[in-house]
Amino acid sequence: MEQRQPNESNQPRTNPSNGSKSDARPAEAQSQPSTEQRPGHQHPNNRQGAPSRDNRSGNNTPDTDPTNRPERPQKPVQNQRENRQQNGRPDDQRQKNQQNQRENRHENRQPNPNQRPNEARQRDDNRPSREQALPLPRVQESLLGEATLRDLNNQPNQPAEHTSREERLVIGISLGDYNGIGPEVILKALQYNRLQKICTPVIYGSMRILNRYRNLLNFKDWNLNGAQSIGQISHKLTNVITCWPDQNQDIQPGHVTPEAGQAAFVCLQRAVDDLKAGKLDALVTAPINKYNIQSEEFKFPGHTEYLAQEFDVQDNLMFMVSGTLRVGVVTGHIPLGRVRQNITRDRIAQKLALMMKSLRQDFGIDRPRIAVLGLNPHAGEEGLLGNEEQEIIKPLLADLLDKGELVFGPYPADGFFGTRAYKHFDAVLAMYHDQGLIPFKAIAFEEGVNFTAGMPAVRTSPDHGTAYDIAGKNLADETSMLQAIYTAIDVARHRKEFIELEEGALK
Repeated sequence: MEQRQPNESNQPRTNPSNGSKSDARPAEAQSQPSTEQRPGHQHPNNRQGAPSRDNRSGNNTPDTDPTNRPERPQKPVQNQRENRQQNGRPDDQRQKNQQNQRENRHENRQPNPNQRPNEARQRDDNRPSREQALPLPRVQESLLGEATLRDLNNQPNQPAEHTSREERLVIGISLGDYNGIGPEVILKALQYNRLQKICTPVIYGSMRILNRYRNLLNFKDWNLNGAQSIGQISHKLTNVITCWPDQNQDIQPGHVTPEAGQAAFVCLQRAVDDLKAGKLDALVTAPINKYNIQSEEFKFPGHTEYLAQEFDVQDNLMFMVSGTLRVGVVTGHIPLGRVRQNITRDRIAQKLALMMKSLRQDFGIDRPRIAVLGLNPHAGEEGLLGNEEQEIIKPLLADLLDKGELVFGPYPADGFFGTRAYKHFDAVLAMYHDQGLIPFKAIAFEEGVNFTAGMPAVRTSPDHGTAYDIAGKNLADETSMLQAIYTAIDVARHRKEFIELEEGALK
């Protein structure tokens, strides 16, 4: 076999007849890997100082004399099959054993005549039958109350029909934009039958559209109960109230359409009407598109402002909550250029009052500790980068501390979240939307929940949007929707207990 010379190692070889590149090795040598070592080339394990493994200690130690190591013998490729047969199990015996294993697996799949037909039926997607309940992951203790945790984590896994009506709350869920991921995360969240042990879900949407997504997600063996009104729902099933004539309507996942926006508003309006009438214990809203939902009846930047008008509430608090972090904002959905003029002593005091009341009545925290962020970079640097901290925030916090409220700050936002100082507080009040929501979603995006504090009714939503880029692709994560439902249940229970305690104290 021809060997390259060291000074020719980087020169291309050419065929004298046509000048094209060619390998000078014979055809037989090209068909098999070469076992020869070219001059000037060392195997990595034969280099001076290359590490060698000590099998007894597992440590890599430098090999100071690689020439003392015995050279590993090279085996021709054509003899590898023969060596395996001599040193191990022959090929025909191995094939026979593999065939026996396949036959055994086939026998194990034969149906048991004592089983019911639905228990013996094969399921390609490994999902349980309607008679079986799918276990939920254990829920975060810091987010849910004791009653909800007991229902979810400690009780045996039973079908929903064995739970009495008195133990379940009626939770309304508005569909949102049906071309986004709202229908998908709703169906995925409610597919866990065990959720019905603690609530009766009522989806305000369209049975036809939900069936399309149900087929897309391969949830074909899971039945939904259609109802014309809240008075016709079943407490044993997941209910769907069709809110508009949908005979000729089709889904276009990932596309912004005016029809989807108007349908989202109709569903929201129908759910809010039942919430105001006391027929729902809480409302969970799926994501909407703030552009295509706009109409003569809906001229709001989001759910929160619409609900505030419907319940005639002058002020409320956008409260982002998770198991590790709670963040409220002084200014919500307003342009950044208008933030400064809305940072006033009265406004900050109102938001702090709403936050403290919510932590007590909705989350069961008797003495909440609240951190307040500054408006300016580095919290103003003692007035060098802005006077709002010195003139507005600090005097207010000092007065509240004198009254016994545990409010502290103002803290620079970057260092506060960067050092995880939020872990020492029950909640954080940010001055504007992105100051609070960017770190919140970076820390707790999948489990985050948007809760509207200061409302007479309980409303939550997942902390993500319509996510058109993954709509209809079975890629959406339902964790935030699940947490929104859990939070709605827990807040409704806490609030009921708080009101009962207050009424008992007044008697």
